[in-house]
Amino acid sequence: MIPVLTAKQMTDADRYTQEELGLSQPVLMERAALSAYSVINELADVKTLRTLIVCGPGNNGGDGIALARIMCERDIRPAVFLAGGKRSEGAASQLDILKKIYPDVEIRDELPSERYDLIIDALFGISLNRPVEGAFEKAVDYINESHRMGAMVIAMDMPSGVDASTGQLLGAAVMADTTVAFASFKAGHLLFPGAMYSGEVVLKDIGIPESVLDARADIHIFHDREISLPARSPYTNKGSYGKVLIIAGSKGMAGAAILCAEAALRSGSGMVMVYTDESNRQIVQTALPEAIVTTYNGEKKQDASARKALDDAFSWCDTVAIGPGLSKSDSAKEILSYTLEHAGVPIVIDADALNIIASDAGILADSSADVIITPHVGEMSRLTGIATEEIAKHLISTARDFSKSYGVITVLKDARTVITSARGDVMININGNNGMATAGSGDVLTGIIASVRGRDIDSFTAASLGCALHGRAGDAAKAALGADHMIAGDIIKYIR
Repeated sequence: MIPVLTAKQMTDADRYTQEELGLSQPVLMERAALSAYSVINELADVKTLRTLIVCGPGNNGGDGIALARIMCERDIRPAVFLAGGKRSEGAASQLDILKKIYPDVEIRDELPSERYDLIIDALFGISLNRPVEGAFEKAVDYINESHRMGAMVIAMDMPSGVDASTGQLLGAAVMADTTVAFASFKAGHLLFPGAMYSGEVVLKDIGIPESVLDARADIHIFHDREISLPARSPYTNKGSYGKVLIIAGSKGMAGAAILCAEAALRSGSGMVMVYTDESNRQIVQTALPEAIVTTYNGEKKQDASARKALDDAFSWCDTVAIGPGLSKSDSAKEILSYTLEHAGVPIVIDADALNIIASDAGILADSSADVIITPHVGEMSRLTGIATEEIAKHLISTARDFSKSYGVITVLKDARTVITSARGDVMININGNNGMATAGSGDVLTGIIASVRGRDIDSFTAASLGCALHGRAGDAAKAALGADHMIAGDIIKYIR
């Protein structure tokens, strides 16, 4: 897995590297500037471009000033705009060196009226923790106006104005084509809207050891090579790959059950049973002959025979998925409560089952089951009473707090889905796209996660891997069909 750091964690890693390992600040600045230059040189013929480096007063500005010197060493003469007042010790030192070695370099203390072909944003990096105002806001506006006029914009470490820990905008923010991330990805590179402002993020080593980063990271993303199911042994049978029980589909909602069940089968489950309203039997059996179908009467109170049917299903399965198209009826609530109390296997909870819990939190609070919940922001708002706007701004902390409060794995779905555990572990799913914003996509995800969990993979890993497989399938569907033409069933076709 790849570590992702917050601003505080990265600052601590930087401090430790300097104070405990003896890698000095000037060396780190030099490495940062060299890595930025290598990216810039790959992206553009720098010698032919009029370049402006916009430098703030802090250490990110120092990185930018060091970059100016490195470019001068290669017979490239950028202009340098110094924003703000007193420089940090590191930035002041870099400026002194630049002036002594290249006294002819153009250094400005006012924004230029002319336009440049390439602008390097070295205003704040990860240090910003308050709204961008005054002269800094004017500098950001100048960069963005230049971008709209066709200039290439490259940010050093973090687009200025984006919170490195949350991805939220702190007032005006630089819209970069490319961001050179130093040492580690930051959460703000990956979470929206910061992901949109970061453009393509290129990770560069600047000398901080991986062990130092790993020791501080509680957020991760997958390497592409890690997004795969365990290899199958030649000496196995259908029972070796998990038996999944799908409790889904009230009257008129057979589609949700079908999508969830087919996704589980396509994700490798050896057997899938669908427990659905009796009105859906023929539809489900016709659409999905590979599935076992058993039914209940959703218009009646669940009696002893219905509970016996559930007990038999629980004894048979390795994991349960419950909620897609289930409704919020009295019978649905009975089934959910009984499942949480008696299933005895991991449970993935989605959709209507979450809405039932939102109206009676005790159903979940009183359960000791191994649970994965998969709410979107609206469902999470109903579960927590927190406004959707606030949840969207604080995805990680909202999900992590819920996981810790209820002892569950939380899959909080948004443009970037975050997965959290009660221990505080966090995964960010960076796969997926806007074409997946379509009816039934969540039902597919629930089926995938249940399938992966049924392979005896721990709940946090199963939820994280399930999200990655879902997103990657969506990306393949978009590549083949285009975002506007995707439906949930297309995601299933591309599960790999």
